[in-house]
Amino acid sequence: MKKKTTYIATGSAVLALLLSACGGGSGDKLEDVDYSLNGATAQPSASFATPFAASGTEARIVEEGTGDEIVDGDTILVDATVFNGADGSSVGTTYADAPMVIPVTDQLKEAAPELYEILAGAKVGTTFSYTTNIDQASTSTAEATPTVSPGTATNVEVYTVTSKLLKSAEGVENEKKSSALEEFSVGDDGAPTLKLAEDRGDAPTELYTEDLITGEGAVLGENDTVYANYVGVTWSDGAVFDENFSTQPLSFSLNGVIEGWKEGLKGKTVGSRVLLQIPSELAYGEDAADSGAPEGALVFVVDILGSSQARTAEATSSAPAESSDNPESTQSPEATASASE
Repeated sequence: MKKKTTYIATGSAVLALLLSACGGGSGDKLEDVDYSLNGATAQPSASFATPFAASGTEARIVEEGTGDEIVDGDTILVDATVFNGADGSSVGTTYADAPMVIPVTDQLKEAAPELYEILAGAKVGTTFSYTTNIDQASTSTAEATPTVSPGTATNVEVYTVTSKLLKSAEGVENEKKSSALEEFSVGDDGAPTLKLAEDRGDAPTELYTEDLITGEGAVLGENDTVYANYVGVTWSDGAVFDENFSTQPLSFSLNGVIEGWKEGLKGKTVGSRVLLQIPSELAYGEDAADSGAPEGALVFVVDILGSSQARTAEATSSAPAESSDNPESTQSPEATASASE
């Protein structure tokens, strides 16, 4: 899968602060920054005297939200823009692509307590700013939390909580129709069980989709970013080759996954639990083995937990770079999508 490279990123459910410049000395405060939020629909602007040099770590609410309350254990979508403390320029934003995913958990509380304090109990729609003088580039072991020299410019970061992801599929439960699916369930520990019927017959030659649960949320468009939990098994032996129910939701562009997912999920609604029975040619195809992908026909169950509509070019004038994410999950439908193209 891929993710946006901004100055805050999530990985293994832990928020990692990847700030390129940090500092202190003059003690600049976020309350001295002027913000223009553009209705949270486009990249905001921030105006401040430069260089901006914080003397510690600070988080400050800029505007209270009015949506659902955020509680511990929620996973939220957040738009972010980072401003260079040296000259005030924008050095990265998510408004060109899609919001980033932040799990509000004890791991966030440990890694970035100031952010946890802002988010836990806040409401969707809240905008907050953040700055720190922690030196992420330091390799010194002389102090537990190394900081840069006093007076060094620190970035000013502006975040808006856009929504909460569902914890699992929710909606109208439907009677199972597929004779190939014997059982699907999710345990108390979050681990999924997907069991195929022993007499499931020959591998499918056409794509089959079925709503095990029909959600009542937004309809997925072909260019949307989708946030989901999924489990996949091979038709031939029913063995699980990948799943993320027991970790964190996967984010992917619907136009960047295997054809079976593109065709099978487009038009589905947020909250749905979708069964996909995918023939080999709409999965990873003849080159699957060469790329390390699962071979033959595949079966997935996908919980659609949220979505973000495709952004327009007018949303921002610059976009953060992309880099690979979750290297351990090499069989995800996005990671090896090229195998079927």
